[in-house]
Amino acid sequence: MAITRIMIVGGPGSGKTWLALQLGLQHDLPVHAVDDEVWDRSGVLRAPEDIDARVRRLAAQDAWIIEGGNSRTYGDRVQRADAIIRLAPPILRRFYRVLCRDGLRIKLLRWTLRYDRVFGEKDVLALQNGRATATCIEVRINKDMQRLLRVGIECF
Repeated sequence: MAITRIMIVGGPGSGKTWLALQLGLQHDLPVHAVDDEVWDRSGVLRAPEDIDARVRRLAAQDAWIIEGGNSRTYGDRVQRADAIIRLAPPILRRFYRVLCRDGLRIKLLRWTLRYDRVFGEKDVLALQNGRATATCIEVRINKDMQRLLRVGIECF
């Protein structure tokens, strides 16, 4: 079975964007970031119903990799996904990555520290709910990320 729809979730600094781009190249799939649907081009937050509609339109397409949150639309993506990947590296690694990538953006650093308490359970549930219809993978360490890219989703 060909993998044509991949959902990637995880906290800030977990590697969602990097993995999505790598898998997009491997599988020749378009990559979409939920953050691009959350904020408009001038950096203004869109209304929740607009965000949801935009992400649901992406999930309704035939082929995609969608990386990022917006747990209100997890059900739509889980229902259609061939693979669901949860990235959950240690919190200190994520914090360090965000700090290196974005600098001292205090709100983002705080959010990075809070993410697991607020959304961790929803990410885990996305994996559990998808097990009947999708390949579900949890990646916690870099070694697993490299293995995933080397052997492929189907063999992981």
